[in-house]
Amino acid sequence: MSSAHYPNIFQGITLRNLHIPNRIAMAPMSTNLGSTDGFVTPEQVAFYRERASGGTGMIIVEFCCVDGASGRSEHRQLTLDSPAQVAGHQRLVEAITSAGAVACLQLQHGGQGAKNDLVSGGMPIAPSDVATRSGRLMARAMSETEIEELIEAFGRAAELGVQAGYQAVELHGAHGYLLTSFLTPYSNHRTDQWGGDEERRLNFPRRVIQRVRQSIGDRPLIYRVSADEFTPDGLSIEDMERIAPKLVAAGVDALHVSIGLGWTSFDKVIEPMSTPEGWRLPYSRRIRAAVNVPVISVGQIRWPETAERAIREGDADMIALGRPLLADPQWVGKAQRGMPQDIRPCTSCNYCVTVSSGPEGSIGCAENPRTGHELDRLPDAGERRGQRAVVIGGGPGGMAAALLLEQAGFATELHEARASLGGGLIASAAPPFKDKLNWYQDYLQHQLDKSGVRVHLNSRPTLESLRQGTTPAIVLLATGGWPIRMEVEGIDHDIVHDAYELLMGDTQRLGLNSDSLPVMVYGGGETGCETAELLAEQGHNVILVSRSPAKHLARSAEMIYRGVLQRRLQENPQLRIHDNTSIVRINADGRVTLHCTGGQDMELRVSALLIAQGRRPNHTLLNQLLQAGIPTAAIGDARRGGRIGDAVHDAYRAIHSLCASSSQLIALAC
Repeated sequence: MSSAHYPNIFQGITLRNLHIPNRIAMAPMSTNLGSTDGFVTPEQVAFYRERASGGTGMIIVEFCCVDGASGRSEHRQLTLDSPAQVAGHQRLVEAITSAGAVACLQLQHGGQGAKNDLVSGGMPIAPSDVATRSGRLMARAMSETEIEELIEAFGRAAELGVQAGYQAVELHGAHGYLLTSFLTPYSNHRTDQWGGDEERRLNFPRRVIQRVRQSIGDRPLIYRVSADEFTPDGLSIEDMERIAPKLVAAGVDALHVSIGLGWTSFDKVIEPMSTPEGWRLPYSRRIRAAVNVPVISVGQIRWPETAERAIREGDADMIALGRPLLADPQWVGKAQRGMPQDIRPCTSCNYCVTVSSGPEGSIGCAENPRTGHELDRLPDAGERRGQRAVVIGGGPGGMAAALLLEQAGFATELHEARASLGGGLIASAAPPFKDKLNWYQDYLQHQLDKSGVRVHLNSRPTLESLRQGTTPAIVLLATGGWPIRMEVEGIDHDIVHDAYELLMGDTQRLGLNSDSLPVMVYGGGETGCETAELLAEQGHNVILVSRSPAKHLARSAEMIYRGVLQRRLQENPQLRIHDNTSIVRINADGRVTLHCTGGQDMELRVSALLIAQGRRPNHTLLNQLLQAGIPTAAIGDARRGGRIGDAVHDAYRAIHSLCASSSQLIALAC
């Protein structure tokens, strides 16, 4: 496979004796699409087949536990410890290879990262006794017998993988799972042959490598490492430059270079939006310089240009894409055709992490509602084809809805009250370090420009205007939320502004000098915190007031981003936080009276006060349309407050529901 657009990406590569058609691999990611007993499901097969069909050179199937009784890390994690499970993997391999990709199996044991409620005896195992911060035992030390049994378990799982037809095997030796925990002094405190100095800590990974090599013969063996654990007492990049050649000498054909430990540096394992694209590449470059086998780099590579440059400049031999292939399974094919502007971009919003967590979670993507639902039929208007569909509101949910309706076969029009599209995407992208969201807005705008959707800007449809001409088959309301009014004395003074309006650009930088009095933001939710950080970036001294304790700041934000945001707020010298505090009164001259829980009132003088107390739906037009008998659905913040992914998924479900009412019914053969 070759491409004039990105010649290095589309140059084939050989691992051991296995040819891979291009330099893009799919990174192994937990999907939670397996069965509760660890078997491959049809949903999983469809999920991987779609990524393979998109042109990905190698699919590294998500972590597969080698011993379900002691090592499962997810409630629906794949397991390969029984011949009964091979048939499902055979179907999965067939789906991947028939689509033109190489199928690689990742083997893993959770170690201390296994879930208590999924392991025998309720206690995970590790090289040493590992305690939580509370002092309670999180995992118990393994016996010599258990160590030997798990070495054999890796070997047996590899043999079953060979029976299933996998062309390559990867060992998960990163992020704190069992292989890692033996290697790192952070968790290995043994003093026998399995721990102590570096050579003895290497014994377990070496033995596993040797046993798996015995099982897979001449197939490639890849080993995934964390190049730096970003953890006190953990392994550094200097350590891994020394250790990596020893793993290769044990029998490894390629190294897959990741970062971090799951329990101490999770924001490095799965980065928030604020992390720069390509920040890991210097780490893979250093590992590559230390070994004589191909190196795969993974993490925060979002665009073909970045991947191409990394390979061209020697940062890596292959690039593994994780979240980008959730957003767009056709990433590789679009890159090869020279169409990067058509790639649905991953913005690192981590919606995928949020929806996949917990016993009932499964993989998903904010921008791609089909991720994890690949067996769904695309919405089709059927007998409604050509009928009028109206979307009111040009935010992410509205733009996505308009594109889906047109694809389904409706004559679609999109109305936006402002002079440009974007809606909530504009506000979401305005705070510091969130500019990646502009990628998604640009993508949606580009798709609309190519489509047949009729876009009406500065347009506020009413019931009367919607009745003109043909009655719509569906009206989707994506009008966002309306600010919640605070009943506080002085709320209507000129110094008071809506924080959301600042994020939307309607309140231009407040018109204040940098030497003005501080600006106060009232509201400790995500909007309030981001508004405070934006004002500080603009040069203002900021007072952030929250009715809740400081530990609850940005409570509803995505957890990884929230932790990083809270640290930035606490460390920002231009920002003061008053928690457990509420506003009592606002004076026109800028004096604001505050009441501290359990304390006395105090008065502060500010140049401006921005209110961030949330938004709620306005159902006036919805009720009018329903009373008029016009089929209507509210999506996104017009339905209930939520995130960008909630709005896009609302649109997908609403349109699926509409099309289901006119779809062809087929009787079941049995």
